[in-house]
Amino acid sequence: MLEFVARPLRKFYDLRGEVIRRLTEYANVSPRWREIPDDVGATSGNREQLELSAEEIERLKKAQDVLRDLASQMVAFAGNETWALYAAEAVRYDPRHAAEGLIGLSNRIATIDPQARRFHRKMVKVGLRLRDDTPGAS
Repeated sequence: MLEFVARPLRKFYDLRGEVIRRLTEYANVSPRWREIPDDVGATSGNREQLELSAEEIERLKKAQDVLRDLASQMVAFAGNETWALYAAEAVRYDPRHAAEGLIGLSNRIATIDPQARRFHRKMVKVGLRLRDDTPGAS
């Protein structure tokens, strides 16, 4: 029985470490779009493309792919490793919440929207119980 919990839980901690590493790596990725506010300052749905080099565009795409991949691994853990999930939740981890944050971050990272980035990073931070000084998680 221990094998059914210990090995997947170890994979969860490894995945958590990879999330920390990648959030740090992509904390300063350049966005590709700027939202154009409407007359009252609300989001209009219109965007302006920013000037980025080919290398910056490639790095942005890689960041989106990596974040989405980490989210899918977190969802797979939460959906497939029932006993290990119970153990993780017993110590107040929430892999599903973290996965939602990673997906949201991958969707919003290409647009200048500091509020949305902060919101999604906080979801990851809370779900994985990251410290306040974790780079890229604040």
